[in-house]
Amino acid sequence: MRIFLTVFSLINIILYYTAFAYFDNILNAFAGYNLPASLLIFLKYFIIFIVGFMIGLLIILSMKPKAKMNYFDLKVFLIVGFIPALALILSGTGAINLMVTKFFGSNLTVSDLVFYFFSNNYIWSLWLGVSVGSSIRLRFISKDKKFKHQIIS
Repeated sequence: MRIFLTVFSLINIILYYTAFAYFDNILNAFAGYNLPASLLIFLKYFIIFIVGFMIGLLIILSMKPKAKMNYFDLKVFLIVGFIPALALILSGTGAINLMVTKFFGSNLTVSDLVFYFFSNNYIWSLWLGVSVGSSIRLRFISKDKKFKHQIIS
């Protein structure tokens, strides 16, 4: 099962990366449908998020964690995913520009730093996807299968 999931994740990474690489050509094919710009932007970030999720899943599959059950590790997600989630939220609002003008008086160096730090949402989407993918814990069936009605000593 682990090998199947690894191969499936690698194939998905290749497919989603190809979809992201040819996204402009795909948009030209959909030009006749007059799709809203917000939907297209969402699709682009969603594709990047899925690529990150598959990369995070590959990381977990290669680590072979000893999970007793399948679950989503919220603690790991909050630790790893806090920075990209915060960056995605703050980049979409004007809160960062407001803080720069209030506290730093529109200093050019600070404005440039904030612009370059928060402007590339692709990196933050990819990082958020990796954090979600690496927060999943999978239990694979072991060869010494024990049933619920058996007494375990």
